[in-house]
Amino acid sequence: MGKINLLISSAGRRVSLVKNFEKHFNVFTCDMNPSLSAACQYSRKFFKVPPVRDENYIDVLLENCKKNDIKIIVPTIDTELSILAENREKLLSEGILPIISSKEICDTFYLKTTTEEFFKSHGFKTPKIIKDLKNANYPLFAKLNNSSLSIGARKVDSFEETMSLKGNYVFQEFIDGVEYTIDAFFDDKSNLICVVPRERIEVRCGEVSKARTRKDRVIIDEIKRLSKYLNGAFGCLTIQLFKRDNEIIFIEINPRFGGGYPLSYLAGADYAKFIKDIYEGKKLSYFEEWRDNLIMLRYDAEVLVDGNSI
Repeated sequence: MGKINLLISSAGRRVSLVKNFEKHFNVFTCDMNPSLSAACQYSRKFFKVPPVRDENYIDVLLENCKKNDIKIIVPTIDTELSILAENREKLLSEGILPIISSKEICDTFYLKTTTEEFFKSHGFKTPKIIKDLKNANYPLFAKLNNSSLSIGARKVDSFEETMSLKGNYVFQEFIDGVEYTIDAFFDDKSNLICVVPRERIEVRCGEVSKARTRKDRVIIDEIKRLSKYLNGAFGCLTIQLFKRDNEIIFIEINPRFGGGYPLSYLAGADYAKFIKDIYEGKKLSYFEEWRDNLIMLRYDAEVLVDGNSI
């Protein structure tokens, strides 16, 4: 059997993700402006789509998937998750498998407020949302309620500083600890298959630029406990937390591949292979044979395009 066609949607700059999936699939990409998307230009097989909130987005996506015999869709940005989850049955009826968690999970973790409610209701520690800003103990941490890539996130040191911020901000208690991002993979029955904690050494523009894999038993065991409450999880979930001594404090969950996932893949946790096995009907077992203490140092690279063709 030859490689099947898979789409990475909203591909943007995710060249490393395309490279991973190319090992197992014929990779297509799409974006609002594929001519200026590094991942689209690298993949060579791409098409243009309207913004994800456009009323024609799903129809255009589906039309192009059918035209190119695409069998699997892997989303990469927060704003498309609930839309794809809502249209899951429509896609499945056309023989297209979206690697997407349930709409309930996508909706819950889209907002910081509902994320906090989820963690608290199931007994997990998470930073408190502070509403009485005038009498709060500063510093606090400010985040836009529906932001991604840490856009707008910042430490604030005073009430006056909070008042200067514009937008739908949520203010949380400031946590001083070691920050981790976890790449957790769930099969199509929401069974936890793999957990890779990545210590965030350095972040640039909201995306990790230096990181280290850690086989930290405290973190891994807490993710296993968390997984019991993630009914409807499917594919890669990116989970952020702080570790302070042996205390785990959860920050957020993004039900998609994160920007730092290439480190997990290069350490031996090949989630693209897991997706291929699921599509082929194979049963997955829990996997932990990835390389510990592997450091990733990211750098900028170039994809050159003939401007005469744009």
